[in-house]
Amino acid sequence: MSAYFLKSFYFLLLLSLLASGISVTLKNSSENGQAKCIERERQALLNFKVGLKDLGMLSTWTNNTDCCKWERIQCNHQTGHVQLLDLHGDNDYTQYLRGPINVTSLIHLQYIQHLDLSHNDFAGTYIPDFMGFTNLRYLRLSNSYFAGTIPSKLGDLSQLRYLNLRDSILWGEIPIQIGNLKLLQYLDLGGYYLSGKIPYQIGNLRKLRYLSIGGNYGEITSYNISNSLSGAIPFQIGNLPLLHTLRLGGNFDIKGKDAQWLSSLHSLTVLELTSLHYLGSSRQWLQTISKIIPNLTELRLVDCNLLDIDIQSLFHSRSSNNSISLTILDLSSNMLTSSTLQLLFNFGLHLQELYLPHNNIALSSSLCPNFPSLKILDLSYSNLASSMSLGNSNISSKLQELHLGSSSLIDRNLLISSTSTTNSLSSLLHIDL
Repeated sequence: MSAYFLKSFYFLLLLSLLASGISVTLKNSSENGQAKCIERERQALLNFKVGLKDLGMLSTWTNNTDCCKWERIQCNHQTGHVQLLDLHGDNDYTQYLRGPINVTSLIHLQYIQHLDLSHNDFAGTYIPDFMGFTNLRYLRLSNSYFAGTIPSKLGDLSQLRYLNLRDSILWGEIPIQIGNLKLLQYLDLGGYYLSGKIPYQIGNLRKLRYLSIGGNYGEITSYNISNSLSGAIPFQIGNLPLLHTLRLGGNFDIKGKDAQWLSSLHSLTVLELTSLHYLGSSRQWLQTISKIIPNLTELRLVDCNLLDIDIQSLFHSRSSNNSISLTILDLSSNMLTSSTLQLLFNFGLHLQELYLPHNNIALSSSLCPNFPSLKILDLSYSNLASSMSLGNSNISSKLQELHLGSSSLIDRNLLISSTSTTNSLSSLLHIDL
């Protein structure tokens, strides 16, 4: 019996030692199993940092440290190769990169898939061609003061799903090689000074869901700068079937067949057309936009020389608010009067943002907007009667921003003098007089 218990004791002891060994092995493998970054990639990142003012963004990027543990970097846990580099600055520019950069120093990051350099100040650095970044899927360079032409070699990034060059200082034509990016789902080439025609090859990007070419939504009146894109809109029925957002800016030669293509975009929920100066003269285009309005949540028709009668044609077949789902409507920089604002009263139940600056709208106490869901109202550069008081206007109890800058107002104190103004606009966070 004693021999049996002795054997049992040794057996349990052996199991305990084995379990302890396995535990130690697992612990060590979990601590050491994650590969460290590749030395040449670490040096490439340090070379990229040289000469940049980073305002603390790259404070963890130091010598003799593992770059896979640096902030704004992700590595493959098994290989140690850098796969993600996210260096986007803050929208308020409290933390961003500044100075000319040498993106070619990153050529050793051959396995990178995600590169974000947006919202920085790279002082007019030319956009590189990103040769060698064959695994890149996400490339965002917007709002970083990149300059120059769009490199045709971007069309060689065959794995790219996302490309955003918005608000760069771009000039020249859009390269036809962009049409080679068959996996692309998001394309934003909105910028200044682009010229020439839209390449028809872009119409072959069948996976595309977001397309923005030319124009700068919400900014054309601020900078008074537009591109010189022109020519025909080259898309045909069957092109871009998955598109849900379309933003086009340029003085295009719009035709009836283009309207047919627009009507075939059954997934479209956001439409912006900027500087299409002949839009009002195309009955087919206006009829098509009118038909798709029930599907839209955002509509921007900016700097299109539209008249009141054009806006009436867009909404004439809508009998009630229930048929309109628009939450954002931008009709900036047209030739509209108070008649359009009066019309929109009937279709503004769901509107949260309404932009009507740079029009001929005259407001008075007898004509004051009433939009129950509105959060942002822009009537800057309008004619406001001196007798108007916001307290009596009942614009919206949810209003957070009101823009009336540069309006023809004699006495601005009348706008905010009444006690009822405080009550009716209790949610207001920003007012621009």
